[in-house]
Amino acid sequence: MNYIHYKLILVLSLPFWACHCDSRNQVQQTTKEVYPFKKINAYVRYMQQNRELQAEMTFKTDSSVAIEGSVLVNKKPMQAKKLPTVGLQYRLLENAVSFDSSYTFEFKQKGGSSQTFNIEMNRFENPEIMGQQISQKNGGVLQWKGAALEKEDGLILIFTDSEGQTFSVNHNGISRGNKFELVANYSKRLSKGPAQLLITRKTTTQNQIDNCSNLLCLEYYHRPITFNVTN
Repeated sequence: MNYIHYKLILVLSLPFWACHCDSRNQVQQTTKEVYPFKKINAYVRYMQQNRELQAEMTFKTDSSVAIEGSVLVNKKPMQAKKLPTVGLQYRLLENAVSFDSSYTFEFKQKGGSSQTFNIEMNRFENPEIMGQQISQKNGGVLQWKGAALEKEDGLILIFTDSEGQTFSVNHNGISRGNKFELVANYSKRLSKGPAQLLITRKTTTQNQIDNCSNLLCLEYYHRPITFNVTN
Protein backbone atom coordinates (compact mmCIF):
# COMPACT_ATOMS: atom_id res chain seq x y z
CA MET A 1 0.00 0.00 0.00
CA ASN A 2 2.84 2.35 0.80
CA TYR A 3 4.42 1.71 -2.61
CA ILE A 4 1.11 2.38 -4.41
CA HIS A 5 0.55 5.50 -2.33
CA TYR A 6 4.03 6.81 -3.25
CA LYS A 7 3.43 6.25 -6.97
CA LEU A 8 0.10 8.07 -6.77
CA ILE A 9 1.72 11.10 -5.14
CA LEU A 10 4.48 11.14 -7.77
CA VAL A 11 2.03 10.96 -10.69
CA LEU A 12 -0.20 13.70 -9.26
CA SER A 13 2.79 15.99 -8.71
CA LEU A 14 3.95 15.87 -12.36
CA PRO A 15 1.35 18.37 -13.70
CA PHE A 16 2.39 20.84 -10.96
CA TRP A 17 6.08 20.70 -11.91
CA ALA A 18 5.26 20.82 -15.59
CA CYS A 19 3.10 23.88 -15.05
CA HIS A 20 5.79 25.54 -12.97
CA CYS A 21 8.44 24.99 -15.66
CA ASP A 22 6.15 26.25 -18.45
CA SER A 23 5.39 29.41 -16.47
CA ARG A 24 9.09 30.11 -15.92
CA ASN A 25 9.88 29.60 -19.60
CA GLN A 26 7.07 31.93 -20.55
CA VAL A 27 8.52 34.70 -18.36
CA GLN A 28 11.95 34.21 -19.96
CA GLN A 29 10.49 34.34 -23.46
CA THR A 30 8.72 37.66 -22.81
CA THR A 31 11.82 39.32 -21.32
CA LYS A 32 12.54 42.58 -23.18
CA GLU A 33 15.47 42.36 -25.60
CA VAL A 34 17.54 45.53 -25.88
CA TYR A 35 20.70 46.64 -27.68
CA PRO A 36 23.85 46.78 -25.51
CA PHE A 37 24.01 50.57 -25.47
CA LYS A 38 25.96 52.22 -22.66
CA LYS A 39 24.89 55.78 -23.36
CA ILE A 40 22.56 57.62 -25.74
CA ASN A 41 22.99 61.34 -26.49
CA ALA A 42 20.23 63.17 -28.37
CA TYR A 43 20.49 66.82 -29.44
CA VAL A 44 18.25 69.29 -31.24
CA ARG A 45 19.57 72.71 -32.28
CA TYR A 46 17.39 75.34 -33.93
CA MET A 47 18.80 78.54 -35.46
CA GLN A 48 16.06 81.18 -35.58
CA GLN A 49 17.84 83.56 -37.94
CA ASN A 50 18.04 81.13 -40.88
CA ARG A 51 15.32 78.72 -39.63
CA GLU A 52 17.70 75.75 -39.64
CA LEU A 53 17.18 72.57 -37.63
CA GLN A 54 19.94 70.14 -36.65
CA ALA A 55 19.15 66.89 -34.85
CA GLU A 56 21.65 64.25 -33.78
CA MET A 57 21.43 60.94 -31.91
CA THR A 58 24.57 59.06 -30.84
CA PHE A 59 24.64 55.54 -29.40
CA LYS A 60 27.76 54.63 -27.42
CA THR A 61 28.46 50.89 -27.34
CA ASP A 62 31.25 48.34 -27.60
CA SER A 63 29.15 46.31 -30.04
CA SER A 64 29.14 46.72 -33.81
CA VAL A 65 25.50 45.61 -34.09
CA ALA A 66 23.49 48.13 -36.09
CA ILE A 67 19.95 49.23 -35.30
CA GLU A 68 17.37 47.50 -37.46
CA GLY A 69 14.90 49.92 -39.00
CA SER A 70 14.77 53.72 -38.95
CA VAL A 71 15.83 56.15 -36.25
CA LEU A 72 13.31 59.01 -36.18
CA VAL A 73 12.90 62.47 -34.74
CA ASN A 74 9.31 63.75 -34.81
CA LYS A 75 8.54 60.91 -37.26
CA LYS A 76 11.26 62.09 -39.70
CA PRO A 77 14.00 59.57 -40.60
CA MET A 78 17.57 60.42 -39.61
CA GLN A 79 20.61 59.50 -41.71
CA ALA A 80 23.26 57.13 -40.34
CA LYS A 81 26.81 58.49 -40.10
CA LYS A 82 30.06 56.57 -39.71
CA LEU A 83 32.05 57.15 -36.53
CA PRO A 84 35.83 56.79 -36.14
CA THR A 85 35.19 54.67 -33.03
CA VAL A 86 32.72 51.92 -32.24
CA GLY A 87 29.23 53.34 -31.94
CA LEU A 88 26.31 54.63 -34.00
CA GLN A 89 25.24 58.13 -34.99
CA TYR A 90 22.22 59.49 -36.85
CA ARG A 91 21.61 63.04 -38.07
CA LEU A 92 18.92 65.22 -39.57
CA LEU A 93 19.46 68.65 -41.16
CA GLU A 94 16.54 70.77 -42.38
CA ASN A 95 16.33 74.34 -43.67
CA ALA A 96 13.43 76.81 -43.75
CA VAL A 97 11.49 74.95 -41.07
CA SER A 98 9.55 76.10 -38.02
CA PHE A 99 10.51 75.33 -34.45
CA ASP A 100 8.55 72.73 -32.49
CA SER A 101 8.50 73.09 -28.72
CA SER A 102 8.60 69.28 -28.37
CA TYR A 103 10.85 66.70 -30.08
CA THR A 104 10.55 62.91 -29.86
CA PHE A 105 13.35 60.53 -30.86
CA GLU A 106 12.34 56.96 -31.66
CA PHE A 107 13.89 53.65 -32.69
CA LYS A 108 13.12 49.93 -32.44
CA GLN A 109 14.87 47.92 -29.74
CA LYS A 110 16.44 44.54 -30.53
CA GLY A 111 13.27 42.69 -29.54
CA GLY A 112 11.08 44.94 -31.70
CA SER A 113 9.66 47.16 -28.96
CA SER A 114 9.55 50.90 -29.63
CA GLN A 115 11.93 53.09 -27.60
CA THR A 116 11.13 56.81 -27.42
CA PHE A 117 12.79 59.86 -25.84
CA ASN A 118 10.99 63.20 -25.58
CA ILE A 119 12.28 66.66 -24.73
CA GLU A 120 10.26 69.88 -24.50
CA MET A 121 10.99 73.59 -24.09
CA ASN A 122 8.71 76.06 -22.37
CA ARG A 123 7.67 79.18 -24.27
CA PHE A 124 10.53 81.69 -24.62
CA GLU A 125 9.66 84.42 -27.13
CA ASN A 126 10.68 87.97 -27.99
CA PRO A 127 13.62 88.36 -25.59
CA GLU A 128 14.77 91.94 -25.14
CA ILE A 129 16.78 94.21 -22.87
CA MET A 130 14.35 96.28 -20.77
CA GLY A 131 14.43 99.90 -21.92
CA GLN A 132 16.81 98.85 -24.72
CA GLN A 133 19.79 99.82 -22.55
CA ILE A 134 22.21 98.52 -19.93
CA SER A 135 24.05 100.72 -17.44
CA GLN A 136 27.73 100.02 -16.82
CA LYS A 137 27.18 100.93 -13.17
CA ASN A 138 23.74 99.46 -12.45
CA GLY A 139 23.37 96.66 -14.97
CA GLY A 140 20.09 95.81 -16.69
CA VAL A 141 17.42 93.17 -17.19
CA LEU A 142 16.75 90.63 -19.92
CA GLN A 143 13.05 89.79 -20.24
CA TRP A 144 10.97 87.53 -22.48
CA LYS A 145 7.42 86.35 -23.11
CA GLY A 146 6.82 82.95 -21.57
CA ALA A 147 7.44 80.92 -18.44
CA ALA A 148 10.25 81.21 -15.92
CA LEU A 149 13.32 79.03 -16.34
CA GLU A 150 13.16 75.71 -14.49
CA LYS A 151 15.95 73.61 -12.99
CA GLU A 152 16.69 71.79 -16.27
CA ASP A 153 16.80 75.06 -18.26
CA GLY A 154 19.64 77.42 -19.07
CA LEU A 155 20.78 80.52 -20.94
CA ILE A 156 23.98 81.24 -22.84
CA LEU A 157 24.44 84.99 -23.40
CA ILE A 158 27.15 86.32 -25.71
CA PHE A 159 27.72 90.09 -25.56
CA THR A 160 29.59 92.18 -28.15
CA ASP A 161 30.16 95.86 -27.40
CA SER A 162 30.93 98.89 -29.60
CA GLU A 163 34.66 98.10 -29.60
CA GLY A 164 34.14 94.52 -30.73
CA GLN A 165 34.96 93.00 -27.34
CA THR A 166 33.07 89.80 -26.63
CA PHE A 167 32.31 87.84 -23.47
CA SER A 168 29.75 85.23 -22.45
CA VAL A 169 27.51 84.47 -19.47
CA ASN A 170 26.33 80.92 -18.82
CA HIS A 171 23.32 80.48 -16.51
CA ASN A 172 21.84 77.13 -15.49
CA GLY A 173 18.69 76.68 -13.44
CA ILE A 174 15.67 78.69 -12.38
CA SER A 175 14.92 82.37 -12.94
CA ARG A 176 12.72 84.86 -11.09
CA GLY A 177 9.78 84.88 -13.43
CA ASN A 178 10.38 85.71 -17.06
CA LYS A 179 13.36 87.93 -16.31
CA PHE A 180 17.12 87.53 -15.85
CA GLU A 181 19.14 90.21 -14.08
CA LEU A 182 22.32 91.38 -15.76
CA VAL A 183 24.34 92.52 -12.74
CA ALA A 184 27.06 95.18 -12.77
CA ASN A 185 29.79 92.50 -12.76
CA TYR A 186 28.67 91.81 -16.33
CA SER A 187 27.73 95.27 -17.55
CA LYS A 188 30.93 96.99 -16.38
CA ARG A 189 32.81 94.93 -18.97
CA LEU A 190 30.88 96.62 -21.81
CA SER A 191 32.10 99.79 -23.53
CA LYS A 192 29.59 102.60 -23.96
CA GLY A 193 27.60 102.74 -27.16
CA PRO A 194 25.63 100.27 -29.30
CA ALA A 195 25.99 96.59 -28.41
CA GLN A 196 24.65 93.21 -29.47
CA LEU A 197 23.45 90.15 -27.59
CA LEU A 198 23.19 86.56 -28.84
CA ILE A 199 20.92 84.33 -26.73
CA THR A 200 20.81 80.54 -26.65
CA ARG A 201 17.94 79.06 -24.66
CA LYS A 202 18.54 75.41 -23.69
CA THR A 203 16.85 72.53 -21.90
CA THR A 204 18.73 69.42 -20.75
CA THR A 205 17.35 66.22 -19.24
CA GLN A 206 18.97 62.97 -18.12
CA ASN A 207 17.60 59.54 -17.24
CA GLN A 208 18.51 55.86 -17.23
CA ILE A 209 16.58 53.08 -18.98
CA ASP A 210 17.61 49.42 -19.23
CA ASN A 211 21.06 50.19 -17.72
CA CYS A 212 21.65 52.82 -20.41
CA SER A 213 22.37 56.45 -19.47
CA ASN A 214 20.49 58.95 -21.66
CA LEU A 215 21.17 62.65 -22.22
CA LEU A 216 18.75 64.87 -24.16
CA CYS A 217 19.48 68.50 -25.03
CA LEU A 218 17.31 71.05 -26.87
CA GLU A 219 18.88 74.40 -27.87
CA TYR A 220 17.25 77.43 -29.47
CA TYR A 221 19.57 80.07 -30.96
CA HIS A 222 17.77 83.41 -31.15
CA ARG A 223 18.56 86.03 -33.73
CA PRO A 224 20.76 88.87 -32.36
CA ILE A 225 19.17 91.66 -30.37
CA THR A 226 20.64 95.16 -30.01
CA PHE A 227 20.75 97.62 -27.11
CA ASN A 228 22.73 100.60 -25.87
CA VAL A 229 25.31 100.76 -23.08
CA THR A 230 25.30 103.86 -20.85
CA ASN A 231 27.26 105.00 -17.78
